Amino acid sequence: MAMASSATSASRVRAAAARAPSTRTARGRATARATRGVAVRATTPSTPIESCDVAVVGAGPGGLATAIALQRAGVDVVVFEQRERIRPAGVAVFIWPHGLRNLRAICAETTTEVINAGATIDTIAIEQLTPTTSASETLVRIDVAGWSERVNLPPQIGITWARLTNALRGGLRDGTVRLGHALEGMTMTTDADGEEGDVVLTFAPPRSGGDAPPPVRVRGCVVGADGRNSKVRELTFGGGASEERDAASATSSPATTSAPEANVYYALSPNPPPGAGGAGAFNELRFVLCDGSGISLLDVGRGNLDLAEDGSAGDAAADAAPPAGQLMFGTTRFSERARAFETPEQRLAHLETLFRGTTPLLERAVSSTAPGAVVQTTLFDRPAAAKWSRGRVTLLGDASHCMYPSLGLGISTAFGDAVELSRCLLGGGGDGGGDALCEMTFADVERRLQTYERRRIPVAWALQTGSRLMHEVLAATSERPASDARGTVDVSGAFFKAWQGALWLFGDRPEEKTAKAKEQEQEKKKATEDVSPRS
Repeated sequence: MAMASSATSASRVRAAAARAPSTRTARGRATARATRGVAVRATTPSTPIESCDVAVVGAGPGGLATAIALQRAGVDVVVFEQRERIRPAGVAVFIWPHGLRNLRAICAETTTEVINAGATIDTIAIEQLTPTTSASETLVRIDVAGWSERVNLPPQIGITWARLTNALRGGLRDGTVRLGHALEGMTMTTDADGEEGDVVLTFAPPRSGGDAPPPVRVRGCVVGADGRNSKVRELTFGGGASEERDAASATSSPATTSAPEANVYYALSPNPPPGAGGAGAFNELRFVLCDGSGISLLDVGRGNLDLAEDGSAGDAAADAAPPAGQLMFGTTRFSERARAFETPEQRLAHLETLFRGTTPLLERAVSSTAPGAVVQTTLFDRPAAAKWSRGRVTLLGDASHCMYPSLGLGISTAFGDAVELSRCLLGGGGDGGGDALCEMTFADVERRLQTYERRRIPVAWALQTGSRLMHEVLAATSERPASDARGTVDVSGAFFKAWQGALWLFGDRPEEKTAKAKEQEQEKKKATEDVSPRS
């Protein structure tokens, strides 16, 4: 799908914003009606609030991509981010061809920036290592360069979180992203005639002090793209959309309970690491399974050091000139439950212990890392949601389908969500999409959001299932010596099985495949009838 270009005039956008809610609130005092689980705040016409057509909560890749798609079609969209400063919250990400194709459908220029900012990955490898003997065996090695031929894009991209989000923010007009807006409450209003009205968002005071940002009235819809701990999901569904399963949908869900959380550590080091002895830069995606741990290595090209949310690496590290290349490494000990470290030095020491006796490349990578540059989070997936939308509110990305990183599908799937959501809201896109969305009734918006979730939930379930399967296989294989791994667990077969049913790798739509299969079956049946002897 090619989104409409941003030729929509500024006057049209200003006109859409000027419509605000005056036609509703002029009728009299607006009454607030709570949808189930939504915090309520009474609003009156005298409340000093601004308005927009679409509010995106969360300035991660999925939320930013959605905002780009809608803004280029003339929609008055604002992105609200709880952070008061733009600091990378992660280290690096991996984007598949279908993710790049979906991003290209939104904005070709932004996609080119992302590709140029990252590193092209042509090879995926899974290696089993026995640290006591240094024996190793390559279980899977795949040349994926040919995958790019179908979409005329790089097969895969490794890129730092900072460079990816910077490129996406560059695709939006200045002022679109509002920092320091931590969502606190949502109110569904009704007008004097009892008709479903707008959604009013309220925000918490900033952590740095001062008054809370003013409320915002949303005429069209609210998009919760605020991650796995989504506040939008909490306010809309009470305990979270994942708990909205019914008996029928729960049986087809890839996960009915969240797995125990385990620590995962990420950091960036120079590529190649110091002391590589003239070896060339590492330029693939490699998983190393070793003594109960899973270690990932990914070339991410050039880019400044990414920091933890608390800025623990310090401003000096953030301002340092980027090296010629960077290597992302991450590790988790599958059986280790989440734990806290009192100091960055303790965290790095634990990481050095995990990497000791592995390979020279891994040991050099961790030894060249500053203590404050290690980002610690938890390995986590969320039970698959059976419902993402309610009224004018919907979810996107990790807020609706958080999954294990074992197949690196999170960002690519979020870009697919962004394309489908914008397609549904715009009714196929086109110039003037902003005007059309502004004038939609509550029922129109609700119906379009239901269409969006109906199309995307099967995709998310399939990819969550594949990611969980791969995670379980990697965890089981990591406990075995290299000499036993191949005979005990077919990792190569599991890798490809993880993709079975996930036919959306290159953006294929399940309903289109079903229709095509039916057509082929009918043609085959007709051909058989034509050649059958007649009595």
